[in-house]
Amino acid sequence: MKQRKWSSFQIQNALSLSKKFKHSISGISINTKTLKKNNLFIPIKGQNHDGHKYVHEAFKKGASLSLSNKKGYEEFKLKKFKKKIILVKNPLSSLHKFASYSRKKIKGRIIGITGSVGKTSIKDALTFILNDKKKVQSSIGNFNNMIGMPLNLANFKENIDVSILELGMNKKGEIKKLSNICKPDIGIITKISNAHLGNFNSLKDIALAKSEIFYGMKKTGTAIINKNDPNYFILEKILKKLKINNILTFGKDKKCDIRLINFKHNKNHYSSEVFLEVLGKKINFGLNNLGDHWVENSLAIASIITALNKNIEFYLKKLEKFNAIKGRGNILNIKFKNKKITLIDDSYNSSPESLNASIIFLSRLGYNKRKICVLGDMYELGKFSKKFHLKIEKVLKDNKISNVYTIGNEMNYLFNKLSKSINCKHSENLEELYFHLKENIKNDDIILFKGSRAMKLDKIIKKFY
Repeated sequence: MKQRKWSSFQIQNALSLSKKFKHSISGISINTKTLKKNNLFIPIKGQNHDGHKYVHEAFKKGASLSLSNKKGYEEFKLKKFKKKIILVKNPLSSLHKFASYSRKKIKGRIIGITGSVGKTSIKDALTFILNDKKKVQSSIGNFNNMIGMPLNLANFKENIDVSILELGMNKKGEIKKLSNICKPDIGIITKISNAHLGNFNSLKDIALAKSEIFYGMKKTGTAIINKNDPNYFILEKILKKLKINNILTFGKDKKCDIRLINFKHNKNHYSSEVFLEVLGKKINFGLNNLGDHWVENSLAIASIITALNKNIEFYLKKLEKFNAIKGRGNILNIKFKNKKITLIDDSYNSSPESLNASIIFLSRLGYNKRKICVLGDMYELGKFSKKFHLKIEKVLKDNKISNVYTIGNEMNYLFNKLSKSINCKHSENLEELYFHLKENIKNDDIILFKGSRAMKLDKIIKKFY
């Protein structure tokens, strides 16, 4: 994504600066590794590092300006860059100010996406299908937290028809703050599930936290909610309280605005056909995927296209050409030591619901081929963690998974339970895991890699090609 340019006047207004200066910038960065020439660098203080430490490096790489608070300015001896430093009280708050200013200037519609699963996949699919007919921009990767979403918004260009943002959270109140910054014209909650349950007491609490996406919307905005969700009535009640009357619903219920009629899998071509009724009109389209979760994703996508008042048939037909992105279910057909194998790279994240969906997806691939799962810990489940890791046993058995490789303290619970009934190995580290895998791979194996990001299963995948 190309970053927007900021004039000195815009910078001054965004930050409410009294002192004039002449510098303009071409984009905003918080990371010197990805910083571009003429960027403004914002040093964010994290748990392990203070961004002020990297201001020297930012200027060395071509940054035009940098923010700094007074403490960082003195502690990291930034006086020699005095003419290029803008002193602010809080760099993170200043990033939020840039984002809010950028939002006011954007002329097209903003789509805000939240939910426990599917956010990034839906965002990327939407960007793909809208790209050739409309000017569209979307957040990079899964930058969706209190730093990532404002950073994306601050870099969004003004004259774009559709801008798509993810809104994520770890705790109550975060999505409300993000929604008040980006003020979405269209807000959607994809689905509410057990992801992040460790930070909440119940699914109802997660639903309430996700509903915060609607708090920054105007009353004239469009809210999209999943009618299959057990917490649907809670969301409906909140929308009524906020006086948001433009509501689109999706799901299997006959009263849904975007209703799933049926779907069929074509296992020979790794594809599906989906039959919908959209505002009373029946349409069908193909998906380059066998996963049930992608059928549900397509309902959310159809809802957003409907909210945008676009040609639903034209855009949904384009989904046939969309492939899952790296780390989120993309399929790699490779040759390893003269053996043809298929890897499913779903290594970016994992939650009980997304893991179940991935295992079911694996079971549908390749008739009479060995199905293997490489499973890393699911994070942020708190006191429910052991229970959800043990529950995986049933879905593995139901889908006739032949071999399972586990890694991580939580997956060790599953291994101890599985080892009596399924061919299973547990590894203490990535090196041991790779050794077990490479020694036991056979021709035509299909291997799913699934775990939370911190498990770094992508490092194992890279060793195979």
